[in-house]
Amino acid sequence: MNLVGGVAIAPLRSSLLLEPMQDPKPAGDCARPLNGPYAHHIPNVVVRSHDDRNALFYNDLIRGKTVMINCIATNNEQSLRACANLARVQDVLGNRLGRDLFMYSITVDPEHDTPRVLKAFAEKHRAKPGWMFLTGERAVIELLRSRLFSQVEHNASHYQIEDCSLALIRYGNEAVGLWGSVPAKNDPMSIAKRLSWIESAGATVRPLRRAGPPPLFTAPGKKA
Repeated sequence: MNLVGGVAIAPLRSSLLLEPMQDPKPAGDCARPLNGPYAHHIPNVVVRSHDDRNALFYNDLIRGKTVMINCIATNNEQSLRACANLARVQDVLGNRLGRDLFMYSITVDPEHDTPRVLKAFAEKHRAKPGWMFLTGERAVIELLRSRLFSQVEHNASHYQIEDCSLALIRYGNEAVGLWGSVPAKNDPMSIAKRLSWIESAGATVRPLRRAGPPPLFTAPGKKA
């Protein structure tokens, strides 16, 4: 197991699409978090970081963590503006980034955005440990994009899928199952403040108040 940007990275697995693993805990091992409420929804797929290492998306990057996730394409002007804004967000987060908060930028153009291209992009935006740029096989990227960002709009006679992945940041605390979204162009201070709404310590006394786009997931047992 290697460390990349303060995140535990698993070695490459033989399969690209993996079911969430139920790892038995050794006696006395209390460090590894349990699967959160949405382990069934967030794909446990293999992704590759801008440091050219592999990770299981759910097990290594999401489980037990508070995270921000956005989609990018390095040759897309909207992505450039969003990442410039996220560079200011990471300054607001300070030394919490890479310790108890993590940022993941997933390319939607994996054929062009190789780990080498993403590494240069990360350096351009002075990404600090805890902000990871991710790529993977096309099928993997499309699955992550659809699960994390696509919203199904139902009408009387049909439905359509709205993809807002390049315009939004998803933020969540998977340990307690609190997720929300915020426009990527928002003020950096307001984006960072959203994370305080979902911290585990305040989850029972400070309920999440959502404004804007629909929530990421439907709670188990409830209708969308």
